Parts: sequence; structure tokens; C-alpha cells
Amino acid sequence: MVPGTNGDVDRFDNLVDSLKQKQKNVDVLKITVNTDDSITATGKFNKKTQRPIIVVAFEDGSDPSLPKQSRWFQLALAYAEKQYTFNTYDYLGYSNGGLVITGYLENEQQSNDPSLNHLVTLGTPYNDTSWEYNADSTTFTKPKVESELLHYYLKNTQNIPKNITMYNIAGNVDKQNTDTTVPLTSVLAGRMIYGNSEKYKEIIVDEAAEHSSLIENPKTLDLLQNYLFESVK
Repeated sequence: MVPGTNGDVDRFDNLVDSLKQKQKNVDVLKITVNTDDSITATGKFNKKTQRPIIVVAFEDGSDPSLPKQSRWFQLALAYAEKQYTFNTYDYLGYSNGGLVITGYLENEQQSNDPSLNHLVTLGTPYNDTSWEYNADSTTFTKPKVESELLHYYLKNTQNIPKNITMYNIAGNVDKQNTDTTVPLTSVLAGRMIYGNSEKYKEIIVDEAAEHSSLIENPKTLDLLQNYLFESVK
């Protein structure tokens, strides 16, 4: 799990607490990658852990550092794999956390890294957040204007593995075509990057759908139950 702009390793605590009420033996490892590439970690897994969750955040979680965050994510992934040895993983990216994994897959993935299986992004602004770039619409055909951000992530889409399952979740508050922070069509622009995946699905939620609430959204919890936890049974 990776949070959005300036989010820390505690950003998913409420979500994890909700998951613990529905799942047994959920344990959390929290990793912060510092600007000097060092890693600070708390928590651990043990033999009883059935649902290991790794939360990764960055000392510098600012928007301008997004490319660095993708590289820092690789360091965190390598650290976690060295500690616990795993071959595949699922990823939940909230807001810019979805851009972190995109940049990682396109530019930073190493040949010996664990492989991504399921990808879920929540309210990710693939075409930035300005209405200057995004149409006020519930449907997506192409961007009103291709933002510099989207252009950057379209450069190396050929490097993204095609055998992943991707769920792109957007909020639509009061049918305003936005989660009050990210326009709906910006989130849906993710199909330009991930649309050729083995399975790609867009999901729009309209209850508790504000950008800041997407992580705690009951439908989000159900989706994670169905798409992530059920998939590993």
C-alpha cells in the first residue's frame, strides 16, 4: 500500500483496522524510504501471519519527487523481499500512489524484483487535477488536453507487464464528475496506460466518494476483500 502526496505510513491505519475485523492474522510492516536511500521500518511478520500488508511511504512525498518515489519504491520492495522472500505481490495505490507504481513499472523495475499480480489504484490523477486538461464528463474517450504528467507516463507504457489485473477506482461526488479533488476523466485516463492489461476494470463509487474518503469507503473495502484477499485463497 502506498499513499498519495505527503502521506505517511499511518495513512492506511483505518483501512487496515477494518480489514482486521474481517480477516484473521493480518500483520503490517511499515517502511519509510528516506531521501538518502536509507530505510526505516517498523512492524514484522511471523509464522502465524496469513495476510501480510506492507505500507511504503517516503520521507519526501511531494509531487515534484514522484520520479524519485518510483525509484525509492524499488528500494523498499527489495528490502521487504530480502526480509521475507516473496515472488509476487498486490499493490494498492492511493492518489499519487498510483503514479508511483506506474513510474516503477515503466522505469525502475529490476529483473529480480517480485512480480506485480493485482493492481488497485484509488483516485489517481493520471491526467493531473486541473479542469484545464479534463472534460466535465462521466465518460472518457480522450483527454481534453494531454497534461505534461500524463505525457510523462505514456512514454514507456511498453515496459508495463501485460499479465496484471488492474482495477482503477474513481470517486464521483454528487454526480459532479469529480471526487472534489481529481476530475473523473483524469482517473479514467488510466486506461491509456493500463488498458491493454490482461484484465482492466474501471469502478466508480458515489457514496463517501470524496478524495480523502476513498480509502475508508465501504465499497473500497469490499473491493479489496474480493479482488485482493479472496484472490490469494
